[in-house]
Amino acid sequence: MLVVRVLGPIEVELDGCVVDLGGPAPRRFLSALSMAVGAPVSDAVLSEWVWGADQPRHAVGTLRVMASRLRSALGAREYLQRGNSGYLLAVPPEWVDHHRFAELITDGVRLLASGDAERAARLLAQALGLWRGEPWPELDQAPASAAERIRLVELREIAIEELQAARLACGDTATAVADLSEAVTAAPFRERRWELLALGLYRSGRQAHALAELRRVRELLIEELGVEPGPALRGVEQRMLDHDPDLLLMESPRPQPVSQSAMMRPVGRPLSAFIGRRRELGLLAELLADRRMVSLVGPGGVGKTRLAVEYCAAEANTTDRWLVRLGDVHDGDAVVTAIASALGLIHLTGDPLTLVRRALTMQPGLLVLDNCEHLIEPIAELAVTLLAGCPELRILATSRQPLGIDGEHVLTIEPLRTVDSDGADGAAVDLLIDRVRAARPGWQPTGDDLGAAREICVTVDGLPLAIELAAARERAFGLAGVAAHIRDRLDVLGPTPRGSLSRHASLQAAIGWSIDHLGAADRAMLLRLWPFEGGFGWEAAESVQSGATDASVLATLASLLDRSVITTDRTASGVLRYRLLETIRRYCRDIDPDPQATRAAHAEWVRAFAGEQAALLTGHRAGAAYRALAVELPNIRAGITYDLACHPVHALRTTASLQFAWGTLGVLVDGRNLIRTALDLATDATPAERAHGLLALSIVSFHAGDPGAALARAESAMGLLDSAVERELWLHALMYRALAITALGDPIPTRAAVDDVIAEVERGPAPDWIRGCTQFGQGLALLLEGQPAQAISWLRAARELSADCGHLWCEGMADVVLALSILSDPDDIAGADEALAAIDRALTVFAQQSNTSDALGAAYAAAYALMVRGLPEQAIALRAAAVHHSERVGADPRRYAQFAHPAVIERMDRLLSAAPAAAEPELSWTAMVGLIADAAGR
Repeated sequence: MLVVRVLGPIEVELDGCVVDLGGPAPRRFLSALSMAVGAPVSDAVLSEWVWGADQPRHAVGTLRVMASRLRSALGAREYLQRGNSGYLLAVPPEWVDHHRFAELITDGVRLLASGDAERAARLLAQALGLWRGEPWPELDQAPASAAERIRLVELREIAIEELQAARLACGDTATAVADLSEAVTAAPFRERRWELLALGLYRSGRQAHALAELRRVRELLIEELGVEPGPALRGVEQRMLDHDPDLLLMESPRPQPVSQSAMMRPVGRPLSAFIGRRRELGLLAELLADRRMVSLVGPGGVGKTRLAVEYCAAEANTTDRWLVRLGDVHDGDAVVTAIASALGLIHLTGDPLTLVRRALTMQPGLLVLDNCEHLIEPIAELAVTLLAGCPELRILATSRQPLGIDGEHVLTIEPLRTVDSDGADGAAVDLLIDRVRAARPGWQPTGDDLGAAREICVTVDGLPLAIELAAARERAFGLAGVAAHIRDRLDVLGPTPRGSLSRHASLQAAIGWSIDHLGAADRAMLLRLWPFEGGFGWEAAESVQSGATDASVLATLASLLDRSVITTDRTASGVLRYRLLETIRRYCRDIDPDPQATRAAHAEWVRAFAGEQAALLTGHRAGAAYRALAVELPNIRAGITYDLACHPVHALRTTASLQFAWGTLGVLVDGRNLIRTALDLATDATPAERAHGLLALSIVSFHAGDPGAALARAESAMGLLDSAVERELWLHALMYRALAITALGDPIPTRAAVDDVIAEVERGPAPDWIRGCTQFGQGLALLLEGQPAQAISWLRAARELSADCGHLWCEGMADVVLALSILSDPDDIAGADEALAAIDRALTVFAQQSNTSDALGAAYAAAYALMVRGLPEQAIALRAAAVHHSERVGADPRRYAQFAHPAVIERMDRLLSAAPAAAEPELSWTAMVGLIADAAGR
């Protein structure tokens, strides 16, 4: 028989004789195998344990030689085997002393708990007799062995204590007191030992000595650790002072294993249906199969507790699990007491932490710590202690921020989707409908009900708690009424129903719980962020940060994100943006002590941002500037709206500076309305500022297909300008007037207007983008005059110059008009191919600047090229889609179609008149671009 001892320096006996294992390396080799007895250990792990960082060049071969020598020393090959996964020590677990040690202690503690103190004392003494020193000293402090070593050391400490408890129960008080006097010296902070010692002294008739020992441990704990003794020690002391006669009769404190009732107590499921979290439930199960510390993190009301409860209650989950509700625990010292209660230890005596650690060491399982966000530090410290001392324990935490401990895996829980990826109603709508039906059996939503349900879900950010509270008000207001009220006030939501897992009485209380626990700097920053709509970048947050704090904006945002008060999104280009949930935005607005100053700071940032980006729209950085403006459109609208009410001149300046963006980004209607309102309200603006606004209105009117209004606005602006003083604005006015006249289709006034622009450009210095636009205008005039060959030359020149200087709009539009001018023959297939290539280039350029309205104009032109190519069905579908999408953004896709040859236009008209009504839905933008790219051969 082979006996392996690792509780101290490794020893191996074979049939009663000690085996010579050789030097340090083979001893470490066998120590590593003994830790995983019966299971293979890979070559890589063995090499790490045997040599650490100083591995030999041929480690695998060296291991093979070492294994061969050990087999010879052990006298039998079957004890040390080699498999596909590595080496293994193939002996029964009871032949290795650390397995026998743990088994004896487990049995001894169980016997003591059942009242058989005599047998318990024998087993515990036998277990302690196996201990010769720290386990596996050959492996030093290798991380891989640390957890098992800690577990065995803790088991020894438990055995020492419970042996004395068994002796006290057997009446061997003198031996117990003598050993406990040594034990408290060896481990003075283990309160269980002091409790047993005091009890032994008291029962020996040494009451004064017992009280003196309790005072001594109290002074020790306060002086060394700054803490008071636990409830068990305090309780024993008070009973001694009260001369409680039962104290002499009571049995010695027994060990506190997890009771069977606590181990098997099921986690109760709520009665309502669980909707929309199947993916997260599966992911959580996968994580807990491999990870020991998992945290469910998300904002208040998102359903973290419900997900944890559903996981625990699942029939397939056979692991012992204990749910600890910490929402009403406000003292860090009370956390361990709450855990003890969940384990069924609340009526037992002793230090709660010792009891909990002992219980979870004896009976591993899953510990669920619910609502940790207000006690992060003490819970994190306790989790580290329990995970280190209980190697088989797993912990699942729910919190609005991670615990921040090593090895923690964070699963972020997002709000439910209102719309799924396939366009169908998402889980948020399903949840709302289900909860309404629960109160109104047989209810079927109408189309209006579904529309209101979607609006409610969007307004409350898809938060399950808010959705359930909204459903509770359906009987009082109907879904349409709830949707109408909830836009402006959250108090329309009902109270939390009885039996709900939520600990908060209302949604406002849940949000307030998050915000009330923020630090001063975090709270100050949060209250400056609510005016942002559609999210914000860190630079924007820094610009509105209160001057009362010098905290780093990046650190503050990270802190708010950790606490699930803000969330993050990424733009299509991968840029990280922050966002407040709509419910949190409203709450912050309502509690902001100075909302006017907060909105003013936001509007000031909008002015600066819009001005910076507008200055880039005609150069090489235009693409990035247009994309930045597109992302911030909701914020730009909000800032301009504030300025219209408080500073209309600022609003006029901002709307005018974005003259190119309104059409390019497909918000012509918004832009036109905002510019008109600013012109009406900014009565004290300077003539130049009003002229700038009129010019912005002119170019927006042109893109909207109203050249008459565009011409009138441009000429009105010219009447306010001094061409010598405001030369750049004067050039804009001349260009916009010429563009509007060109759209009216009369070649004579077009020529005069274009010549005016050329003359002004030649009169003095002008930027290249204006020169490119002038060449573009010359090409348009020549087309109207019936000189397509010369026009094409000017259009190509305009495209090249605009590409060189970075003016994306003119580069793309030159290609669109070039394509139309090439279509001079309705049967010229080669010309159609060239036109499609030009339009494909234009679409690539427009994509860089997020130019929706002109891209639709290019698609409209492509329909003519497809018709010439002999693809009438595709041509009709593309033209119909271009018209449909243009109506949505307020643009006119036909504003350049006049430059196609009349015969081509006539053929398209005939084709349309003969085509049947479209039965298929309109093409999406992606389908339109793909159709053009395929036709162009890209």
